[in-house]
Amino acid sequence: MNVDSAVIQADRLLPGEGPISDEADPRWRALLELRKHVEAEPEAIWEFVRRWGGAQDPTLRHALAVCLLQDLLARHFLLMYPRVEERVHEEHRFADTFLRCSKWGQSALPAQSELFDRLTRFALKWCGAGAGSLGAQV
Repeated sequence: MNVDSAVIQADRLLPGEGPISDEADPRWRALLELRKHVEAEPEAIWEFVRRWGGAQDPTLRHALAVCLLQDLLARHFLLMYPRVEERVHEEHRFADTFLRCSKWGQSALPAQSELFDRLTRFALKWCGAGAGSLGAQV
């Protein structure tokens, strides 16, 4: 499936009803389909994450973080970080989405890790010390 079709499919399913509780959920499977395009189509995946990263449902925000946002940062950190930083500063729920990301790949390199940690500290203060910090390490 190409990235445009994957985005259309995911947009049709989201936000859906109730929490995303397991990988059998069609919304989770749609996000995994999008994940296949992170390397080659980061702009399309970013637009999707930007649009849905402030969703009201915390399980959707978590799924976006672990399926897409942390992969974007791991593979395209220098391209994505300024955009992520801007959205974190603009939208409280997007900050919570970011807090659910783990560092790996490019985001774990020393200079990038320092930026990631600085943004994590900002987001933790804004969201509250315990809010959404699944996987975030400072």
